Amino acid sequence: MLSINATAIVVFLIVWVLVLALTRVFFKPILRILDERSGRIARDKAAAAEALGSYENDLRRVEEGLKEARAAADAIRSAAETEALKEKSRLVREIQAEGRAEVEKAKEELLREMETLKKELDARTAEIAETIEKRILGE
Repeated sequence: MLSINATAIVVFLIVWVLVLALTRVFFKPILRILDERSGRIARDKAAAAEALGSYENDLRRVEEGLKEARAAADAIRSAAETEALKEKSRLVREIQAEGRAEVEKAKEELLREMETLKKELDARTAEIAETIEKRILGE
């Protein structure tokens, strides 16, 4: 049958001593380092996720601020354009009114000058008629 001799027991004991020694000297430190590394990786991933979330929130806030600023700028630009159009219309009306006033003033002056010239012409007509009459009659 199966007989177990002392060499097998010694080999078995040596293997167990090696396993225990390697576990304490080699495997436990490596497992501890691997656990620490896993913990650091998990903390770093959590910090990265938190930083990404914070970045996305900040980005969203900045984009909303930009949208509000664009809307405000559009409103200001629209109000300025409306005001400029009103001012332009007012200036055009004033200039047209001044132009009409100048035209009326020029018309009145022309009428006055025409009346003056008519009076002068009427006065000279009598003189010219008299001069023509004297020449025709030979005097």
